[in-house]
Amino acid sequence: EINMKKLILGLLSGLLVWNLLLTYQLNRLSNADSEGNVVVHNKVDTNDISSVVSQVRTNVVSIASADDIYSGVIIEKEEGSLYIVSVSEAVSDQITVTFDSGAKKNATVVGYDEDTDVCVLKCDVDFEVSGFHLTDDSIVKAGCNAIGVGGRNSVTNNISINSGVCSEEGSYRMRANSVYLAEIYEMDMNVSEKQYGGALVDISGNLVGMLIHHPNEYSSHMSYALSQEELKKVYREIRKDGKITRGSLDICVRAIKDMESYEKNENGFDLDTMNGLFVSDVNSDSCCYGILMYGDQILKVNDQQVDSLKDLRNVMYSLKSNDEVEITYVRDGTTSTSGVTLK
Repeated sequence: EINMKKLILGLLSGLLVWNLLLTYQLNRLSNADSEGNVVVHNKVDTNDISSVVSQVRTNVVSIASADDIYSGVIIEKEEGSLYIVSVSEAVSDQITVTFDSGAKKNATVVGYDEDTDVCVLKCDVDFEVSGFHLTDDSIVKAGCNAIGVGGRNSVTNNISINSGVCSEEGSYRMRANSVYLAEIYEMDMNVSEKQYGGALVDISGNLVGMLIHHPNEYSSHMSYALSQEELKKVYREIRKDGKITRGSLDICVRAIKDMESYEKNENGFDLDTMNGLFVSDVNSDSCCYGILMYGDQILKVNDQQVDSLKDLRNVMYSLKSNDEVEITYVRDGTTSTSGVTLK
């Protein structure tokens, strides 16, 4: 009986060894090429962003302006002329655009806006090149991953790439004396000056913003990008008129429909409230100072309902400084209308 047990154990051990050898050989055959050589397959890294960079890098250029180097984002080509956006600091009398291919073209300034740190450049090209598509809506949620792409460095011959976590839109002044609050994203990435004017894209390669200098109030270890929605509005205004004309209430607001349930509860809104803008700050120099206050719910500007930052932005870009407007708002359950003169 003991010998029988030893025999069975020996047979089982032999079968196990045979199974391991057979499995190894089958794996070799399944990974072999047509000549019998074993091919090593690398596992896919889910954090790899190289495919996104390959997709968008030809839409980003390098901008040489005077003695400084910035980046730029190609927006569109029209009748042989290419239109590019970059930071307003890139404005000068001598601008050279270097494409990812290495081709160089001179560019001229169409217009610029210091309150959003945007300039629009134009250059003539005799080769095919495409740009980013400016969408009607660009949804960026707090905590999503984003990628910063700069233009090709003509000295080192590489492009600068960063990636990090992006915030939701915030309202910032680009300069201390700015009266307009631009819609800007904050990211935990280290963007160099040469990348300013470059593209901020999502993990699908969609343009969500343009990399910019630090705004007036910033965190030293963070980087910033103008939202695609704001960029689109500025670009189209400059293309149309060569300059920006808009008004400003000089206040910080949030769309109530985007607030979490606990925020609505804390600020006295019903959970099903989806209309209006929540006033979170009124600057002492604002045209609304002494009229609006923290916690007010703005319903309309003139006769136009405002339920999102996009709604308010569209209204402001349809007006200009010193225009008289009426604001309809709710405070403590009472609806009021007051007139203000835009900044």
